[in-house]
Amino acid sequence: MEGVGQQFGTHFDSDDGLLTIFLNNLDEHQSFWTDPQNDLDTIFTKLGILLASAKTRDRGLRILIHLLSDCPLDLVEEKAQFYINICTKVCDQRGPIQTIPLVYKLLQQLLHRSLGSNELHKLLVSNLPKFLESVGPKLEPTAVPSALSFLEVAMQHYAGACGPLKSRIEAFLYTLVDSTDRFVVNRTANCMLLLQQIRGGGQHGSLHKKTWQEYYLKLIDTIQDLLNQIFAHTPETFDEEENLECLKLPVIIATNPVRKAHLVANRACNLIAFLDQAIVGAYPVSKPITPFKALNLVLRGLSVSCEAMGKNPIAENIAFGTFLPSIHYGLLEVLDGLVLALGSNMLMFGDSIIEMFPKCLRATQTNSNDTEGAKKSFIRLRTKIYDSVKVWCEKMRYGSNIEMVNESLLEQIVRDITPYESEITLKMGAASNKRLSARAKRKLQKEQNAATTLNQNHSSGSGVTENKELFVDHGNETLCRAALACLAVMLQSAGCFIKPVTHKLLQEKIVPLCFTLLANHQLTGLYADAQVRVALLRAYAALIVNPHHHCPPPLQYASYVFNTLQTTDSSAAVRSVAAELARTMELVVHPWKETLYFPVDKSAMKDALANKDKHPLAMFSVKQVYVPNGANSVHDSSDVIISSAAEPVISPKKASTSTGAGSEEAVELAYDSEGEINESLAVTEASDESYIGDEEQSTTEDPEPEGWVEHVSVSSLDDTVKEKTNEITTISDETECYNAGTIHNIDDDDDVDDNDQPKESAVVAILDSDEEQGQTQNNPEDDDVVEIPMDDEMSTTMSNNAKSNLKHSIEIKDDDKSSGSPKKAKLAQDSCTGTNDKNKNIEEIVDEMIAEFVDEP
Repeated sequence: MEGVGQQFGTHFDSDDGLLTIFLNNLDEHQSFWTDPQNDLDTIFTKLGILLASAKTRDRGLRILIHLLSDCPLDLVEEKAQFYINICTKVCDQRGPIQTIPLVYKLLQQLLHRSLGSNELHKLLVSNLPKFLESVGPKLEPTAVPSALSFLEVAMQHYAGACGPLKSRIEAFLYTLVDSTDRFVVNRTANCMLLLQQIRGGGQHGSLHKKTWQEYYLKLIDTIQDLLNQIFAHTPETFDEEENLECLKLPVIIATNPVRKAHLVANRACNLIAFLDQAIVGAYPVSKPITPFKALNLVLRGLSVSCEAMGKNPIAENIAFGTFLPSIHYGLLEVLDGLVLALGSNMLMFGDSIIEMFPKCLRATQTNSNDTEGAKKSFIRLRTKIYDSVKVWCEKMRYGSNIEMVNESLLEQIVRDITPYESEITLKMGAASNKRLSARAKRKLQKEQNAATTLNQNHSSGSGVTENKELFVDHGNETLCRAALACLAVMLQSAGCFIKPVTHKLLQEKIVPLCFTLLANHQLTGLYADAQVRVALLRAYAALIVNPHHHCPPPLQYASYVFNTLQTTDSSAAVRSVAAELARTMELVVHPWKETLYFPVDKSAMKDALANKDKHPLAMFSVKQVYVPNGANSVHDSSDVIISSAAEPVISPKKASTSTGAGSEEAVELAYDSEGEINESLAVTEASDESYIGDEEQSTTEDPEPEGWVEHVSVSSLDDTVKEKTNEITTISDETECYNAGTIHNIDDDDDVDDNDQPKESAVVAILDSDEEQGQTQNNPEDDDVVEIPMDDEMSTTMSNNAKSNLKHSIEIKDDDKSSGSPKKAKLAQDSCTGTNDKNKNIEEIVDEMIAEFVDEP
């Protein structure tokens, strides 16, 4: 839309929320940059006035940051020096505080735009050290996130300019190791990884490998040292690590032991995030990962539970136990990174890994019955454990060995997917006990109390009044969804290895849960969330398609459940998944077989083949245009290939008539590969007179076949070549013959006539120059010769064979007296009766297609 840029003047003087909304909507109008009504120089001049004044600089920086990503590059190059001067001034003055983050965002935009401009690249290389010196420990906390983003882009694209300042950057990053901002921690982890590659890599990246390995080992040793402090008062099965080479991090100073414990645990969580990024982050060379070191760290950290730390209830242990689930969460992230990075190389540690999963789940389960229906403990950690099991099974597939611990895992999964069901206490009325003696009443009461604890919990009236909260599993939906997803992946990975009785118990648990979705249209509780219902349906489908051969799947309920939910469920996501799974179950019940025969509409297929060049998609196909550099338009190794959009195929006759050009304007397309002749090369010969005659007949006859046609203008044969051939039969000018001009190979038995004497056959001679003509005469047994028999019987054979080789068939042109061409060819006579027209050829193609993929009964 034109005229949008003229509204800029009303926003230069306003500094409110409307400016941000206007800039966001301006992104939808990219015609702003090409609108002739917009004077971009005037707009950016006013923007420079805003940047020059300290009062309006913040407003100008916000506008410039928003516009710079789409601004024309020549305009950025013109104004870049002015913007860099403004940024240098703000960084030198270290303020104002609110302006510094905007300056780093602007520098980040300039770095991105410089990737496509040599002038900007040179300008930033010379000025980048000044900005890196401003990044240090004294930087304001509000500017740290934007400074880290700028530093990450600078080290990624300008590693050479950042190399001399590596020590300064490293000291700044070490000060952020105790940050509590997750964004800052993640950015610092990225910068620490990039810091290992900003200097020369050596031969084959050997220095990069060495620096990464040193960083990796020091990082693990530093985390081991922190675990020594965290588990100092807790017994553990792993030995305490000694002789550690740690990173030179700032010393934690705190007089309060509880606060110090919190700082140590927080640093451990941050360094674990650094380790995860070091394993999975991008790096220019292959990483020399030592999996045992990292895996030993993971197993040691996960071996200690909160219950074990709570057995020694001192203040430090309680403080460390508060952060222990976060430490476990980070260690599981490291394990996922190792599995994703190393793949099947982790199978040698598979037994230790799969035994760790059920131990962690048992350590985080809640045994008390008082919390049934309420929000469970360790939801985030248990969800992460299920996700780690998924990653292991998806990566290792049938080699995961998860079936070795499937029963303990499935026990925890069933516990987390079972919704809470309220209990009702039935009291016997006093009238029913009137006829019982006192002894019988006491005996009945004793038996009831021994049979269940239900009466003890709910018989008193005070218990009902105290417990007014409605237990509906609120907050447990995320855990249930993760457990169901883990169950589906386990069945896909090792479903055939799980015991039949376990399959049967899972069916008895999953199928009733699916029917509860049909019975209750207004669901409450655990399965009120649509994503939980989707996970349940996918688990049910996985139970069907991954059965044990001794336990048939519950297929008899699947169609009813899925077909009903795709129309009755309140969620569109559930209905969509139910419809998808219903189609899958149809294929399971009635799989497609090759014996099924569906009639094919041949007329529709013929029309589609005949008009395929008129299809809209044919206009966007890519073709290659050859620009020959060799003499006489002959392709050589220096030819230029240009890709362009294909145009509708034009008939050769119409093209030659419309241009009015003779054989001198025809382009010869010869595909040569190291002197060998492509057997599928199609050579056409025709005279100008034949074009005129054919054009007159084209008004009454069917149009010529269209397809992949290679037009080659071939001159008449030289006298020297004519002497070497016994007979040259003139090719018919009937251009409607689809199979004319096809070169076929012959068998050895066909070169013998009726008198058992070999016949002399014509040849196709390729003469590149006068020198090569002499070489051809000296070498009669050349490889670049295709013999073609000229007898009538062979012509009939070739005509029949041409029907099966339609893709090599093209129409024929004759050039009686064209100028000398470096490529010359002699073609055998082919029977051109004119009966094999386009319709017949398309019918044959349709028959071949039908015979290929249809098995008729």
